[in-house]
Order: sequence, then C-alpha cells, then structure tokens
Amino acid sequence: MYSVDCQMFLIFCFSYLIGSFPTAFLIGKSKNIDIRRYGSGNVGATNSARVLGKKIALAVLLIDILKGFLPLYLSNIYFSELDKKEIYILIAGFSVLTGHIFPLWLRFKGGKGVATMSGVLMALSPLQLGFALAIFVIVLILSKMVSMASIVSVFSMIFTFFLSFSYEESYLILYFYCCSFVLILFAHKGNIKRIFSGTESKVGHNFFQKVNP
Repeated sequence: MYSVDCQMFLIFCFSYLIGSFPTAFLIGKSKNIDIRRYGSGNVGATNSARVLGKKIALAVLLIDILKGFLPLYLSNIYFSELDKKEIYILIAGFSVLTGHIFPLWLRFKGGKGVATMSGVLMALSPLQLGFALAIFVIVLILSKMVSMASIVSVFSMIFTFFLSFSYEESYLILYFYCCSFVLILFAHKGNIKRIFSGTESKVGHNFFQKVNP
C-alpha cells in the first residue's frame, strides 16, 4: 500500500493529466486547424463554436465536463473506505482544474475552467451545479456576456455551499471552492479587463459567427 503522501502525489498527477487533455486543440488539429490562432485564441467551448462549429463545440463542452467529473468519481470509489477520503477527492478536483487551465502540452495556456468545474460540481454536489447553472442563465440574460455569467456562477458556489454541506463537517470543501474561484478568476483576467473597459463581447447575432480559418 502506498503512503499517504505518495497517494496524494499520484492523485495530483493522474487528475492533472486528465485535466490537461487539450480537447478543442486536438479536435482542431485533426482538421488541420490550430484553434489558438483564431477567434479569441482560447481552447474552450465558446471559441470552438466560432472556429470549429457548434456541433464540435458541444462535444468539447461535454468532454471538458467529463474531465472534471471523472477524477472525483474514481477517487470517491477508490478511497471509499477511508475516513478522510474527502481530502483525496478535493485534491483530485483542484488538480484537474489546474490541469485544464495550465496544461503542460500547451505551454500552460489552456481553457477558462468553467466547464471542467461544472464536472467537479456534478461529482461533489449536483444541487449546487443546478443553482450555478440557473445563476449562469440569469446573468447571461441580463448582461449578455458569457464571461460575466461564468464568473458569477462559479462565485455562487461559495454562497450555495451551505445549502449542500455542513461547515463543521466539510469546511475543506469551502476552502476548495474559494481556491477554485481564484484560479478561474485568474483565467478570466483578460475578460475582466474588457468588462470594465466596456469592450467585452456580448451574445448577439454575430457572437457565435463562425470564423473562417
């Protein structure tokens, strides 16, 4: 049996590698398109819709969600008999999110982490995922900005935490949410600058207009 430190390191490596799987980049490359050179240059679902088409973007979205769900699901099964399995699960969650935002294969320039965080939430608390999706839709309707809706919906995890967990029993999850939010906020730093300058793209007739590589 591996030591605790070794187990944590293996979980980190396994989850990071899953998170760093460059879904949109590889699909684009299969079509001889480097998605990083077109649209916003991001390797997420939104830019995939612009560069590769909406059907491919949906596939990217679903795979990125699965990336977030899978490590936590497997950790929950593997460590189900341990008293502190929560720690291992949260390490898996933070590692897969880190891998998605800072993938080794793309020189640490990855996606924004929202879809992958949705997968993490799906494993931790489907109820919170439902609230986050509802808030995303509301903010998107009001602001017409995907980036703002994403940031606010992820931030809502911190407030809806108490609907799903007891702080006394699961305070580590709250810390995990706070760290994850900071990580996703960092990934959106360019969007935040454009929001404050009034230049951020808004959902409209041309928002998902396909870019011709």
